[in-house]
Amino acid sequence: MSAVTATALADTLPSSVLKLEASGLNWAIFSLHFQDAIKAKGYWGHFDGTTPWPLVAKPEDAPTAAETTEMTATQSVASSAEELAAVAQWDKDEQSAKLLLTQKILDSALMKLQNKKSIQEHWDTIVREYTEKGAFSQLELCTHFLEMKCPDKGDI
Repeated sequence: MSAVTATALADTLPSSVLKLEASGLNWAIFSLHFQDAIKAKGYWGHFDGTTPWPLVAKPEDAPTAAETTEMTATQSVASSAEELAAVAQWDKDEQSAKLLLTQKILDSALMKLQNKKSIQEHWDTIVREYTEKGAFSQLELCTHFLEMKCPDKGDI
């Protein structure tokens, strides 16, 4: 499989994950399918916060002069390069996770997320809003159904 094809597959969700409706009526099933697909792609930790931004050594955590003489220059550079690579990979995964979410929500919902920094904040906002919308839509449908009646002398 070519690199382009692998990348294209990684950047899309299966057709079983339908677009989230504005009314929130399909929220429950959307959430289940979306979470399963994201977990399969390995990005769920970005959504629930269990994959935090990698820790990078701060200047105050730098080794002392005595410790530095014991370390070789290549160990120091390798550690720094590994940290930079870990940060770069985390940022790439965060952007991929964000891309997958934005494919399945409406533009109006996306606009509400523009000031949120992390995909975890995006997901928390979506969950909060659509859980409320979904419950309201279900209640409205139930109420409408219960108010229905067969017209006088009508045939069911």
